[in-house]
Amino acid sequence: MELFDWMFIISSFIFFISMISAILLMANEKFKTIKIFGVILAILMLPIIAILINYIIIGRELIFIVFLILILAYLIAEFLLDSVFQYDFRSKPSTHVPYIILEYAACFSFVFGIPRLDRTLAWITWILFWALLGALVYYLIKQQKKKKK
Repeated sequence: MELFDWMFIISSFIFFISMISAILLMANEKFKTIKIFGVILAILMLPIIAILINYIIIGRELIFIVFLILILAYLIAEFLLDSVFQYDFRSKPSTHVPYIILEYAACFSFVFGIPRLDRTLAWITWILFWALLGALVYYLIKQQKKKKK
């Protein structure tokens, strides 16, 4: 594997760990601390852009280019909506549903991209993906309990 392949794998780990951490912090109403993970996701755009440029230059398979564009699109949308415009897009289904679709497109881009590079590290990515879903379920359960009170 090349350096940029490793960057892709490490970026996936950082992506999932940041997402899991942010969801768990939201569930426990630690809103000031969540901003740290927003910054981490914003910084993650830099290696993704570098990987995308490298993969285009070396002529990597088209599927990797598509994966990276989806990941980058999600990171840009997250950064613009949360940090730049500070728009509350999560409160309306008409804006939240497209965001969720883009978020899962980025998740699946990592989940299906890593096995093409290394099968062993793909297992770690899958575990992190399922941990993300578990954190989301935990968050939703906490929200339901909060509404009942």
